[in-house]
Amino acid sequence: MCIVCEHQLYEEHRNAEAGPFVPCRKCKLFPDSGGQGCYHCFAVGNTIDECPECLGKEWSAEFLAVKAEVDEELGEEDGEASKGLPF
Repeated sequence: MCIVCEHQLYEEHRNAEAGPFVPCRKCKLFPDSGGQGCYHCFAVGNTIDECPECLGKEWSAEFLAVKAEVDEELGEEDGEASKGLPF
């Protein structure tokens, strides 16, 4: 799977953990995407075979490396924005 798709799936899991959300009308597990359902319902079984996190698997090494690089550039630690930002 491409890392863009992997990123979309990863973000849906994080958004679902973040708190209250309007659920997908189909699966009710992930946030709805503006009335279009969630990315999981759209992609899994159609454009990609599976979601690693849903199956208890690890994210790909390529995705994790890119994510770590981006988080470092953004000054994020453990996926959370750094404290003290002016906004």
